[in-house]
Parts: sequence; structure tokens; C-alpha cells
Amino acid sequence: MSDGPYRAERLFVFRGGDLLLPHGCRGADGRIAVDHGAEATLGLLDSQPLSARRDYPSVGLSCSAIRIAPAAAAGAAPPAPEGFEAIPFRSALAELPAEEASRAAKGLSLLNWHDVARYCGACGAALEDDAKEGWTNGARRCSACGRVFYPRVSPAVIILVRRDDRILLAHNAAFPEGRFGLIAGFVEPGEGIEETARRELREETSLEVSSLRYVSSQPWPFPDSLMLAFEAEWAGGEATPDGVELTELRWCGRDDLPAIPPPGSVARRLIDRWLEAR
Repeated sequence: MSDGPYRAERLFVFRGGDLLLPHGCRGADGRIAVDHGAEATLGLLDSQPLSARRDYPSVGLSCSAIRIAPAAAAGAAPPAPEGFEAIPFRSALAELPAEEASRAAKGLSLLNWHDVARYCGACGAALEDDAKEGWTNGARRCSACGRVFYPRVSPAVIILVRRDDRILLAHNAAFPEGRFGLIAGFVEPGEGIEETARRELREETSLEVSSLRYVSSQPWPFPDSLMLAFEAEWAGGEATPDGVELTELRWCGRDDLPAIPPPGSVARRLIDRWLEAR
């Protein structure tokens, strides 16, 4: 953790995975304005123990992401510090302007990396921030064998499958009851991302697709994913959930959508893109 005063042009404060924001930091449109409330935020940092801090450049600005360490308490999470609200970062992604969401996501990813990149995977000695390889972007060097480790990024695909005027929606066993999303899965060693998309669909739904095409990507710091979004056309097979990750599959039209992922996620962007296409 670096020393000295907090002079970053953007300061993102987390408690666990929640973004802490001072009251009054929303603009007239209700969206979060992260450049407001700086004085209150600095006051908070003077009064709270910190568990980690990462300084980093992002989109031409100097940024700091800081995680405060609340006192341990049994049961529910402690309340937000006085004068602040705690917003789950998944929810904040829908409210932050796109550039600010990207900056904050990078900060949270670096904090998560700092939590786990403590010891060398080769010899077990302690890791240290590495100025030569770019500690501002998370590089850490082994204090004994000199091996350098960089922040882990776990690529995953997510696919919107169309069949005539319907799309395939899935209920994941980890979702809240009644919520449906898209098919997703992590890239395995030796795979290209297109191979991953086809494999995940076969494994989880028993479907084949055609016209697979890349759409966009989104960093997803929960804790370290990069989501790669695709669209595809149904080419064959009956939609059958694997019964492990997925418990139900539905072909849905625009007029019979169930609860879908909230705004802020690339899954929702894919669905909204399909809704707006006609």
C-alpha cells in the first residue's frame, strides 16, 4: 500500500464489495456523480482503518481504490459510516457513467487481486509490489525467487441465442427465484472464445448454433472476470437444462419476458439490444 496524502483525481472507496458514497453525491438525474463529496470522503478515510489501497492510472486520470476495514461483527454487515450509503457494486454499475464504471471496476479488481496475491505460487515466499513491472497496475514480485505475477483476468463468454422472434433464457441455480439470464461460462485452457461459446451451449443446453458473432465485452470484477458477449442463431437441438448449473430454460418473446438481469450488466445490454432491434 502506498503512503502519502490522497491526491487522486478519482477516489473510489469500498467496504467489501460495496461502493461507499457520501450522501448528496447524485446529480439532478439521480445518477451517481463520483467527483462530488470529495471532502467528506477524505474525512472518512481519516477516521477508518484501511485494509488496502491501490493507486492506478485510468482513462487519463489518476485514481485510487481504497477498501476500509470495518470492525468485525457477527451476523449482518455493519451499517455504512455516518453520512454515507453503501451500494452493492453490481447495482452501482447501472448508475455510474460508463467511464466511471470502468475506472471503479479496475480499482475493485486491483483490490481483489491484492487480497489473494500475497505469496509466490512457485516457492511460497511473500510477494511485494513491483515498481519495475508496474505496481500501479498490480504487478507483484516474489521476494525470494524474483518471479513476477500480474493481476489475474478470467475470460468468460456470454451468449444470446435467437430462434425466430424469441431468445433463450436460463434460470441458474444461483439466481434469485424467478430471475432468468443468458448462457455463460469460463474459457478453458487451449480454447478460443468461439469454441468456448459452442461448448458451453452444448454442455448446458444441448443446443447447436450458427452465425456466432462477437458483440462487446465488459470487465466484471466479481472477482476478476472479463465477459465476452456473443449473439448466435439456433441451429438445432431441444433446449434441455443440464440440471446442475441450469434448472430451467425458456424460449421467450418480447411480450413474455420473465425477470431478467438488472441494468449495468452485459447480459442486460444484450437483451436490451435485442428488444430495441425491432
